[in-house]
Amino acid sequence: MLFDNNNIDLDFSLLNLAGVPTSVNSSQSFATSPKFLNAKEGFLKGNMFKDEYKPYKNLTYINIRPNNDREAKLYTVMEYSFAINDMNLYLDLHPEDKQALRLLEEFIKEEKEAKEEYIRKYGPLTVNETKGDKFEWIDSPWSWENLGGNMYV
Repeated sequence: MLFDNNNIDLDFSLLNLAGVPTSVNSSQSFATSPKFLNAKEGFLKGNMFKDEYKPYKNLTYINIRPNNDREAKLYTVMEYSFAINDMNLYLDLHPEDKQALRLLEEFIKEEKEAKEEYIRKYGPLTVNETKGDKFEWIDSPWSWENLGGNMYV
């Protein structure tokens, strides 16, 4: 398989300089995974695989720094959503990979919790999530309303 038996030792010291955490919660299964990244690093690199990020020339990704709590929570939802999609694509081709399946389940659980926290604090992310007696979707910021965010949110 494409990802088996890769003996690549990656140096993450540059990630620390860029502000990307390289230590992860030991309860998460990707911490010991020889092939998968955590959700944040995968989101920043554009894929969930440790040996797949190939920078173009001297360029590398940047660490997205949220300007406020709302952005931070939205980035967390985006990270898990990306991780779920990328793991889904991998599992389409490798349905027998039990480690990837466990990781996908973990990401789904984390995304659900992150979405619930965001919705509880800031309102619905999609029109499907509006509840109660009022159409809350209308209260969310519109695309053209700059709330002091950055170009990513």
